[in-house]
Amino acid sequence: MAGIAFFDSKECEWADMAVIFAGAPLTKIRGVKYKAAKDKQLLHAAGDEPISIQGGNRTYEGQIKVLKGALDDMNRAALAAGGNDILDMQFDIVITYKPQGARPLQTDTLRGVEVKDFEKGWEQGAKNMDITLPIVFLRLESE
Repeated sequence: MAGIAFFDSKECEWADMAVIFAGAPLTKIRGVKYKAAKDKQLLHAAGDEPISIQGGNRTYEGQIKVLKGALDDMNRAALAAGGNDILDMQFDIVITYKPQGARPLQTDTLRGVEVKDFEKGWEQGAKNMDITLPIVFLRLESE
């Protein structure tokens, strides 16, 4: 069937992803989520049906789940840079999804990332400590 473009249904797998955090590979990562949002509101005028959708500000937020050792490394880097901990740093995060089959290389860059808070905690029988770092950032660039 010449002229018909078939698609590759191979999805990205965890092993296909690499994360660069503040310029260094983040190998102690356990999860990542990030989103872009735009404030939207229905505009009403005559009648009871909206006449358009008005857009407002964009916001960017997410979370990174890391092992305790990664947080310790980040806090040491913040101290070396003159801060108290990771809460005093601003950095970029680059997430690369490797090409696979017909799927091209994709890179998402989170610009001006800051960690909002962190919490440490243990439970009986734990083999490691996962720490979720809520983040906000200034811009999402996708290539």
